[in-house]
This record gives sequence, C-alpha cells and structure tokens, in this order.
Amino acid sequence: MKTKFKPILYLTFIIPFLVNCSNTKPVQEDKNIKTEIQGKEYTGLIVAYPFINKIGEEMPEFQEYYFLSNIGEYFIKKSESHYKADLKEMINCYVKIDASINDGLWDTNDPNVQSRVGPYITINSIELIDKPVKIIYNDGSSNAFIITPSNYKYAPTTPEESSSGVYSGGNSRNFEISQEQFNEIFIRAEGITKNKTLHLESRMMGTGYIRLIFDNSHISTYIADCDELNEFENYLKNINSKKQ
Repeated sequence: MKTKFKPILYLTFIIPFLVNCSNTKPVQEDKNIKTEIQGKEYTGLIVAYPFINKIGEEMPEFQEYYFLSNIGEYFIKKSESHYKADLKEMINCYVKIDASINDGLWDTNDPNVQSRVGPYITINSIELIDKPVKIIYNDGSSNAFIITPSNYKYAPTTPEESSSGVYSGGNSRNFEISQEQFNEIFIRAEGITKNKTLHLESRMMGTGYIRLIFDNSHISTYIADCDELNEFENYLKNINSKKQ
C-alpha cells in the first residue's frame, strides 16, 4: 500500500511573503523507493490539480501537474525537465516517460526562497500511449466490476448464473465516482497487468480477469489467484460514492 505525505515548507530566511505557494496536494511514495533515481522509464498517468495558495484557496486557473504510477505520485518540476511542451493535452492520459526522481525544492531552485520540498520528478521525454476510458474486472466467481471515469458498477453473479446454482455475489451497486478515484483504480490494475509473473494463458476457476480499455486500444490479462489480486479486489469492494 502506498504511503502518503505532504510536502513541507522550506525557509532559510523568515520572509513569508517571498513565495505564495502552499499547495498541500499529498504526494504518494513507496517508502521502499529511494529518491535521486536518474534516467529511468516509467508508465503511468499525467494528472493535474488546481494550485492552492497559502490561505487555502483553490486557484483553478493555475494547474500543477503530477505523475501517478504504481511507485507513487510525484510533483512534476517543469523548470528542471528537459521536456518543455505543455502537458495540458496529456491530462489523465496513459504515458511512458523517461524521467528522474529527485528530492528537493519544488517551487524554486533558490535555497533562500520559501518553497515546498520533498520528492519530485523531472521528465526527459514522454511517449503518449492512450487515454483509459474503462476498466473491467471479473473476479474468481465471475462477479463483474465495470468502471469508467465517472461511474462504478458492480454486477454480481446470480444463483441462476452460477455453476453451483446457489452462489450469489450479493447486491448490485451503481454510482458516480470521481476522475481521481478512476485514476487510482487504473494505476492499481495497470500495476498488476504489468507483472508478467502473475499472468495466465487462460481462465481457470478462482482466477481473475482484467481488461483495460483505452480510446484506441485495450489490454486484457488473466491473473492468477495471488495477494496482489486479492488486495486489488478488496480495494474495489471498498470503493464508495464519496468524491475525493
């Protein structure tokens, strides 16, 4: 499970009005991942959040970009990135990046100026893969989870559909979710589909099936019964309609 922490403010001189920057969007980081990782390829989503000023007001006209992947969520420091193009068209898109993870100041390179500080990522290059639009997961009992950027649907197996004639997957669920919730589910599913040691060539009883559907492509994978799949399934079962 990913841990969350908030960037802290760094100030060498007591001049609080120097920089008006206190976006406290949590950064998720795997505690086993070390910072200062240079020049490595990652897959994940480009996401954006409104800038929040130091008095807690959202400023939607100013967006900040983050990279969300199965190793964590990192602030993208554009001033140190070799990739300078606008990321706006890639928001909520699945990408492959060549990047470096660092630890330091986010808002400036001047240690005499107030800034958020913590792990961040700099991007050398980006390859746009596709935009995810739907996630389908069938568990070992053929209960179906169908998830889009705005909707969560659970379609349980009924006794009439089950091989035993008596099994029931429980009550159906259908409600709205946020784009942020969808992105988190996608990243968890994507992390499992990338782990080839968990793949099966065909469906067997008790195994799972994940289908990631994009605008122009799809990824379909049979997954062996394993801790990773059980954790993903438990996460899906605990999703609620509260927007984050």
